[in-house]
Amino acid sequence: MATYKAKIKTVPTGSAFEVTTESGCISTAREQIEKLYDPIYIHDLREVNGGSLFSSGDDLGGWLMFGLILFGIWLIVEYWWIVAPIATIILISWIFKMFSK
Repeated sequence: MATYKAKIKTVPTGSAFEVTTESGCISTAREQIEKLYDPIYIHDLREVNGGSLFSSGDDLGGWLMFGLILFGIWLIVEYWWIVAPIATIILISWIFKMFSK
């Protein structure tokens, strides 16, 4: 989800003020603002960055999963002399189990 900001005006005699909303796309953000505030106009609707690489939980989870995959690949490459025999034993056991039924 992205954060969107816009300047809106709700009454003819008042001044414009800035609102913020979380949405998946800009059209949904516009719909949310129209539904909540019923503005006279929406000006300068734009996506803003949180200023951080890990701005939301979804991003953090993705980066964490990516890091874990890289760590697993590193372990396999670094300790191949341990992983290869264990993987062979597991493969032979699995094949034996499949054909023993």
